[in-house]
Amino acid sequence: MRWQLATIMACAGLLAAGSAAAQQAGTNSAVPPEIPVSAFADYSQLSSAQLSPDGSQFGISLYRDDSTYIAIIDSETREMVTGMNLGDALDLNWFRWVGNDRVLLSMRGVTTREEYPFSRLYLYDLDTQQKHPLETRRMELDGDDVVHIDPEGRYVLTSWAESIRETPAVYRFDLTGDEVPRGVEVQPAHPTIHEYVADNEGAIRIALGASWSGSARLRYRSSGDGDWTTVARSRIDNPETMELWDFMGVRAGSDMGYTIGLPEGGDRRALMEFNFATGEPGRIVFSSPDEDVASVRFDEDNKPISVGYSGDVFRREWLDPQIAEWDRQLELALPDSWVSIQDITPDRSRMLVRQSGPADPGALYVFTPGTNKLDLFAEYRPDIPTTYLSEPQSLRYDARDGTSIQAFLTLPKGREAEGLPLIVYPHGGPYGVRDGNTYEDMVQLLANRGYAVIQPNFRGSGGYGEAFELLGNGEIGRAMQDDLDDAVAHLVAEGTVDPERVCILGASYGGFAAVWGVIRNPEIYRCAASFAGVMHFERQLTYDKDYLFGRNRSRWWEKVDGDQTNFDLDDVSPAVQVARLTRPVLLVHGEEDNVVPFDQYELMVSRAEGAGIELETLTFEEAGHGFSNAQDEEAYFQAVVDFLARHNPAD
Repeated sequence: MRWQLATIMACAGLLAAGSAAAQQAGTNSAVPPEIPVSAFADYSQLSSAQLSPDGSQFGISLYRDDSTYIAIIDSETREMVTGMNLGDALDLNWFRWVGNDRVLLSMRGVTTREEYPFSRLYLYDLDTQQKHPLETRRMELDGDDVVHIDPEGRYVLTSWAESIRETPAVYRFDLTGDEVPRGVEVQPAHPTIHEYVADNEGAIRIALGASWSGSARLRYRSSGDGDWTTVARSRIDNPETMELWDFMGVRAGSDMGYTIGLPEGGDRRALMEFNFATGEPGRIVFSSPDEDVASVRFDEDNKPISVGYSGDVFRREWLDPQIAEWDRQLELALPDSWVSIQDITPDRSRMLVRQSGPADPGALYVFTPGTNKLDLFAEYRPDIPTTYLSEPQSLRYDARDGTSIQAFLTLPKGREAEGLPLIVYPHGGPYGVRDGNTYEDMVQLLANRGYAVIQPNFRGSGGYGEAFELLGNGEIGRAMQDDLDDAVAHLVAEGTVDPERVCILGASYGGFAAVWGVIRNPEIYRCAASFAGVMHFERQLTYDKDYLFGRNRSRWWEKVDGDQTNFDLDDVSPAVQVARLTRPVLLVHGEEDNVVPFDQYELMVSRAEGAGIELETLTFEEAGHGFSNAQDEEAYFQAVVDFLARHNPAD
C-alpha cells in the first residue's frame, strides 16, 4: 500500500522536487506557447489538506485509478507515512481528524432502486487500517451531519433521522474501546426540531425547528442537561429574522455565541454576537462597509480568530493578533502572491499555508512558527509555467435596467485587446455564489488558447449585499440571463470582442445558462458547452428540493417565481424548449452525478432527438458533479477546446 500510494503521489506531481522547472520556463515571445491540456487537468488534491491535532501529520485526498485514497504525510519530513484505499463504491465528500490516530470520512452514493443521493460516515483507524461505519439500525438518506468531535478523539456526536418522514435525534459514538463503535441516543427526536448545535464541550445547547405551516423557532438551554426554552420565533420566509439564525461558536458556561447576519438597518452581512438566552443579536464583532462577511474561523474554545469576506478578491482578516503577525510575516516571505493559512493546530505549533495568485495555481507549505521554518510540500499545478498565464481584471458594466454588474475579464496574453473571440463563463449556484479574482483552470486554458473569458457575477450572486442578491427573485433564465448577454454587449461596445465570435460555457447552473443562452439568444452566441447542467428545473427540484436554496429553501423559494404568477419553470427549461435550438451544443455529464442527476442529460438528449435537433455529447461513467480522476477531466477539457475550435476558432 505504501509503495502504491507513493507511486500515485509521484505520478500526480505532488512531490515538490523538480517542479520548479516549469515555473522558470518563461517566454520572451508576445504570444505564449500552448500549455498541454493535461497540465490543467490533474485533480487538485492539496485543497483537502488538514493537519492532525498535534500537527505531526497532515492528510490529503487522492483520486487515482477509479479509487479514492487518503494519504497521511509527516509534517516534518513531508514524506508519506501511510494511507488508505477507500475504494470506488462511494465518493468522498470530506474527511476530518478525530484525535491523532483516526480519520472521520463522509462518503456519498446513490441508492440502487430509486437513485436518490445518500451520505454516510465512516471512521478509519490509522493504526489498525480498519474502516468502520458510524450508523444505527435505521437511517435516512442524510447520514453525515456531525454535531461535535471531541478534541481528544474520545467520541463523536452525530445527528440523523430514522427515515425521511421523521426528525433527527443525536447519537454519541464512543471511540475509546476496541470494538466497532455503536451509536447511543443522547438527544431524542422531537417532531418539530430539525437541527441541533453543541457547545465547545459537546453539550447540546441549541435546537432549531420548523413546522409544516412555515413557523420557525429557536430553543435553547444554558447547559446540556437543562430544560429547553423557546427564546425566538419567526416565519421561515421572514428574511430579517432568518438572516440571524446561522448560529455558531456557543461556549460552555456562557449564553453568548455568534451569528453572521444583517445588522439592523444594514445591507452587509456582519459577524455579530448573539445572546441565546434572549434570542437577540449583540455587538458587531466585525463588519466591512463594502463586502459581506462570508465565513468565520474559531479556535478550540469557540472564540473567533478570523473572518473571511468577499469583494473583488476574497480576503481573510485575522482577529487574533499573534496569527495576524504570522500572516504578515508569511506575506513578506512569499512576496507578490496571496498567502492563506489553510489550517492551524490548536496549540498553534504548526500551520499549512497556501501561496497562490489570480494567475498562479500556487503551492502548499508547512510552517512551524517555533523555528520560523517554512517548507514547500508541493505545487498545485507543477507543469504550468505561470509566465504563460493571464491575470483576470475586475470590471463593472451596466445591465439593461441600470443594475451595476461586476465581472472578471481574462484576456489572452500577447494579443491586442481588440476584436477578440469571447467565452462567457457564468458560475454555478446560482444564489449566494460568486466568482472571485482567483486562479481557475478552465479560464486559464481558454485564455492560453486565444480566447477572452468573462465571468459575470450576475444578480443573485453573493457577496454584494442582500439587496443585490434579492434582485434574483424570479429571474432565473430571465434578468439573470440578461446580465450575461449585457456583458457581451459591453465588451462589444468597448471594441474588445468580435460580436460574431461569442460562445457560452458553464457547469451546473452555469451549464443551464449556457444552453439556455443559445436557445434564447442565438443572435448573440455561436455555440454553447454545458457540464452537468440543469435541463429541466421541475424535475431537478423534484429530485432535490434543496438544489437552488440549500438550508433556507422555504425562504428562498420566491427567488424562483418572485411575485409573478405567470412564471413557469418550463418556460426556461432547455429540455422543454429544445425545439428552438439552432446553434451547436456540447452536452457533457457524469453518470454518477448526485447533484444534477444523469437523467437530466438523458432527458435533454431524448427531447432533442424527438425534435430532430443534433447535439454533440460526451458522458463519463465514473464522474459525478465533478471529476474524480485526471483522465476524465483532461478528456473534458480537450472536448471543450476541440468544440470551440470547430465552432468558434480563436484564430
